[in-house]
Amino acid sequence: MTTELENKRRAAYALNLCTVSVSQIIDYEDIIVLEQEYEAILNNLNLEAMPKDEPLLLIIKQILDVITFFRIDKVERAFIEEEYNKQVRNAIWSAVPNFGMLIAGGNLMSTGVAIATQVGLGYMNYRNNRNEYKRSREHKLWQLQRAAIEQFNGLRRELFATAWRLADKYKFPDKYRLTERQITNYNEILQDTNIIRRYERLDAIKEYFEAYPPFWYYLGSVANRICRERKDLDVNYYRKIAIDSFEKYWAINERGLLREDQVAAGCALEYIDILLDPLNNLTETSRVEALMRQAIDYSGRSNDVLQCCAFYNLRINKYKEAAKLYKYLVNESYNTLFNAQILSSLYVRLNDHFGYKLLKELVDETGRYLYPFEKGRLKSNDKEFTEKLFNNLKSRYEYFFDKFNNKYQIEFNNILFGFTKSNRQTILLDSKFEETIKLFFYSQNNRNKAIFSDYFSSINYGEKILELLNRYVKDLFSLTLLNKRDGIKKIRASIEENLRGFYSKPEYSDEWCKKALGINKRFSKVLINTKSVISSDFKSCESTIDLSNIHILDEEITSLASQKEILIPINMVNEVKVGTAKKESLEFTLEFLGYDARELQLKEEINNDLKYIIKNAFEGCNSVKIIVDTNKFFSEYFLNNNKLEQEAITIVELMNSQKYIVFCKSYFCVCVNNEHSEFRPYDTGRQAEFEDRENIINFRKSSMMNEVMNILPKSSDNINKLEANPDIIKRIKWLANEITQYKDRKKFM
Repeated sequence: MTTELENKRRAAYALNLCTVSVSQIIDYEDIIVLEQEYEAILNNLNLEAMPKDEPLLLIIKQILDVITFFRIDKVERAFIEEEYNKQVRNAIWSAVPNFGMLIAGGNLMSTGVAIATQVGLGYMNYRNNRNEYKRSREHKLWQLQRAAIEQFNGLRRELFATAWRLADKYKFPDKYRLTERQITNYNEILQDTNIIRRYERLDAIKEYFEAYPPFWYYLGSVANRICRERKDLDVNYYRKIAIDSFEKYWAINERGLLREDQVAAGCALEYIDILLDPLNNLTETSRVEALMRQAIDYSGRSNDVLQCCAFYNLRINKYKEAAKLYKYLVNESYNTLFNAQILSSLYVRLNDHFGYKLLKELVDETGRYLYPFEKGRLKSNDKEFTEKLFNNLKSRYEYFFDKFNNKYQIEFNNILFGFTKSNRQTILLDSKFEETIKLFFYSQNNRNKAIFSDYFSSINYGEKILELLNRYVKDLFSLTLLNKRDGIKKIRASIEENLRGFYSKPEYSDEWCKKALGINKRFSKVLINTKSVISSDFKSCESTIDLSNIHILDEEITSLASQKEILIPINMVNEVKVGTAKKESLEFTLEFLGYDARELQLKEEINNDLKYIIKNAFEGCNSVKIIVDTNKFFSEYFLNNNKLEQEAITIVELMNSQKYIVFCKSYFCVCVNNEHSEFRPYDTGRQAEFEDRENIINFRKSSMMNEVMNILPKSSDNINKLEANPDIIKRIKWLANEITQYKDRKKFM
């Protein structure tokens, strides 16, 4: 039974919780903080435990309605989640430099990695890293609209008015009620980047927060960070402050008002970090296990909490428990490949051949990216596996820089020779490129001269190329491989050598044409030199590479590729060798029909190539299912379109939405509820009329959509818009571009 004091404190806590949450939305002016407060606090209130006060509940409902209107775009939420996951992966790999450490029983207890303290859960992590995130994203995307702030200010005033009535009704001490000034000051303190000053400022106001449990978590959390980061201070003093604050948090939050509590989960995990500190010489792990259970329960089995707990189980040598959590995360497609690699090594350690077999089927049928498990025996030597991953990494870098340099070469061409483009072109093709430029000048006609003059009167090509070169170097600077091995200096030196003094005043003449083509060739040399530097740097680090280095380098190239909209296949090593040991086929093939059947053979060859491109595009994506047997699919999925059924090559099912993307030789479409969209050719990827977005592909041009909006039923219009995870959309765009390039090479369409 709850005591009278507890009822009073709970009433004050309910009021303070809502008021602080709304105040943080206003004070941060940040749409992601709004999203977090909605998910973690306001839409997570346990109404059964709330004071039965109708005006308070009405205000909460109004707050939720306003938030729902202003909620964040899914693409931006995905960006934050991936940045957070990257920090977690980096922290874990820094503690596990090789798989042999797991398989042979390495001592992870001695590692100083404290994930919850260093990275935190997603809710806390963003607030600690807002400035860093915003530097890599357009600030306006996350700026809370002025209209929203005005509405929240009005609701906050109503909340403060409600406070007086609740104080009178429940007779709780006035010190329990937080004032507007106290809340604003508290929000400012939490944004203080100096951890010593933040601690001192929180410590100075703690007497006012007896009825607001989260305060005590944040006080303990900053003391814990000081303990970790400032070894020159009294570590034991700050550790005691952290523990006392966490215990106080649980004491006054025993009967919480939230159904799921991210702060409570974070508190439990940071307490684990303190207990697992190597200086503590922990011998008994029961308290750590209890705290992990608490964290999982508080979070509602949140994936970020499970990720931390899986690693904590490794640290206390609870390998079976760790394997259960890693298996769950893999099945939930959370950090899939990362967790699958650790899980594969655990299965080897536990000699769980069946679990390993299922994992291969789910994640990597070839097993090239999982730790090897040979004939049910342990294989504890890391060298061969690390070399395989390293070679794969090199191949991924080579693939990326082929695409990356090509993008910059095309952009360079477009700046220097943009006058040769027709209205419909968006790039200058490499084939016939030089011939096109020379013909433009050699014809010496007035029309071309006018086009040339108009073009260069509209742009300053020198400034444009300077901006391109600076962006090129900036992109490369994000790669540790280059900026820690003087690679950037070598690339800058190459730019200096080849392009310093390149500018000459545009002039419609053969002489200027030769100069411009020479500049273009010198830029090509810069790009070739970059690949040479990459190759050299890989050779330099080959002898010292370990799993942690491979992971960091892979994260960096994947992140840069994502920014540049370049999709790198996961497995790049020994692609050609796959299947070389197949048994001799007993089936007759098209070759049996003789020379006149060559056309049929070519068609089969093209279909097989396209199937490979499609499969490659979706490799490592666990939210789709690839269907190769199209005849069986259409026998069960009625569409009444013979053309589509006959020309379909591969079908990709989006498992979360029961949508099917049908890929044919020259076009693709989407099928939903036994209807299909219009057919979209692969080479329309860069056409602005379709108005594609990061999470949307349209199958009808926007102008056409407007024309038929009043004629077709609403469902007909909706089916021509595929909305999906940005990663899937990116893969489809990459696939369309690859097939377009394949078409240009083969000339088959």
